[in-house]
Amino acid sequence: MLKTQNNLLDYLKKLAQVIEKARTAEVEINGEPAQIQAFAQAVAERELLVPVVGAFSAGKSSLLNAIMGSSILPMDIKPETAIPTELRHDTHERIEAFFTDGRTEQYGVDQLPALQARAEQLKFLRLHLNRPALKELAPLVLVDMPGFNSPLDAHNKAIDRYIGDGVHYLFVVSVEEGALHQQIISNMDQVTVMERGFTVCINKADLKPAADVQGICDYIREQLGDEGFEAEVCAVSKNDIASVKAMLGSFDPERIFGAIFENSLLGHNQYMQGILDTALKGLESSKEANARKIKDMEDALVALEQERQQQSEASQGGNLEGAADDILRAVRNRLAGSVDMLAQAALRSQDEMTRIISNEVRSCLTSGLKSATNSMSARMVAEFSQHVSGSLRTDVNLSQNQNNWTDSLLQTLQSQLLPGLLSGLGDKSGGTGTVITSMMSGMAAMRFIPNPILQVVATILPSVLGAIFGGIGEGKKLEQAKEAIRTQVFPSVESHLRPQLLEFLLQAQEQIVQSVCKAFDERIKAQKEVLEKINKEAESGNLEARIGVLKDALAEVRALADTHLQTVKH
Repeated sequence: MLKTQNNLLDYLKKLAQVIEKARTAEVEINGEPAQIQAFAQAVAERELLVPVVGAFSAGKSSLLNAIMGSSILPMDIKPETAIPTELRHDTHERIEAFFTDGRTEQYGVDQLPALQARAEQLKFLRLHLNRPALKELAPLVLVDMPGFNSPLDAHNKAIDRYIGDGVHYLFVVSVEEGALHQQIISNMDQVTVMERGFTVCINKADLKPAADVQGICDYIREQLGDEGFEAEVCAVSKNDIASVKAMLGSFDPERIFGAIFENSLLGHNQYMQGILDTALKGLESSKEANARKIKDMEDALVALEQERQQQSEASQGGNLEGAADDILRAVRNRLAGSVDMLAQAALRSQDEMTRIISNEVRSCLTSGLKSATNSMSARMVAEFSQHVSGSLRTDVNLSQNQNNWTDSLLQTLQSQLLPGLLSGLGDKSGGTGTVITSMMSGMAAMRFIPNPILQVVATILPSVLGAIFGGIGEGKKLEQAKEAIRTQVFPSVESHLRPQLLEFLLQAQEQIVQSVCKAFDERIKAQKEVLEKINKEAESGNLEARIGVLKDALAEVRALADTHLQTVKH
């Protein structure tokens, strides 16, 4: 277990002890034992997944076999049998198979080929192997991803599943390709939009002279720079994996792990300080003064519900046309820039054209949706904060530092909302991204949005393009294909995409409204309940002793933040 992981678990254990101490002063913070336990479970179970992405011809499986030092992964599988496969170190070797119907079953490692033959029934596999190389890599978990030339739906679903869980991506490119193709660049776009880093690994370097390999690496570095990417490039072969092992060894898992929990834990600590401070001031104040604060909080809860209803009604009112227009314009421009490539692909096969369009559209959608949901989140946090604050006295805060808490709430929303929605947060069967709800203290449980927009792309494109393809691919010349793509394909894609995009934006905005509202609601209610209990039991116990206990508890929570959480930020 990582030092940072142990540090955070120790922090949560000690925080639970402080909360228990507060109970001796007859101050009970409702829901906190369960909340802290949820945090602890999320921290304990979190893994650092490194998806390995590329075409089948890139040699991903052979490279992973070389890293592990044994030929476990089959290298002659068909694209349609590829399944995301997570490689974990374990002394108990086995396969965990996660099925699309929600089942989880265990098999012997020798059953891997048989399971791959059932790819259409499976979501992903966890391959537990007792290999020193995997032990050395831990807590990094390599994930063998379906290749770009796998069936469109399988590849897209795999990308969607790991888009929020992957902490770093390894893009494998065969030296024979000599450059980054548009398909892989589009996938890099998606990764960077989600604020994940990646490394480019030039594989099969033994097939070309060293000077040629160096030239290819230099050219790919230029391509990355032209696209605005910052990424390392290394060259490997099955007999020389030193550079990729060095790259993986250069990661700072401690920093990566800490960054995952930074905003949520710091925000929660501020919240706890606010609760204890409210309780302390309540003990030091008169029943009348506390009653006035309680009334202010009741008014704030009413105002909060009014704001929630207004924002929900505004969402239903269809104010998202502009955001949809901006995203569709970006899609249109991206496709227009790829018309030559699309026409050439169309003359070869419908599948190839569909795959290219899918990648381009998904890249634009990911970027556009990230921008749109970030904007929505910032607006909702600001408006709810302003609306609620107008109903509260100046000495009633939702946390020890109101601005710090709302900043943490916003940052957590913006970093985790879209990946969660795109990867299907409501699916609990084995998904690591489901911890988002426990990591976002006070945030409403994210509900899975039906037909996530990126999956819609995979659903609509084959049927849309299938109806048009016959007129493009049968005996047509390049210029005729271009014209058909401009006049038929692009408008058809946009018309089918628009209603799905609007529906997704509508539901995403409603999710943000409910989540932000719930965050404020729970904090106001928690402080209100503390003051009500203090007023109800004003005559019980030794007042000075209770005040002393709470002062100690508040000081301990602050010290815990300084000791444990500040290290997370660095």
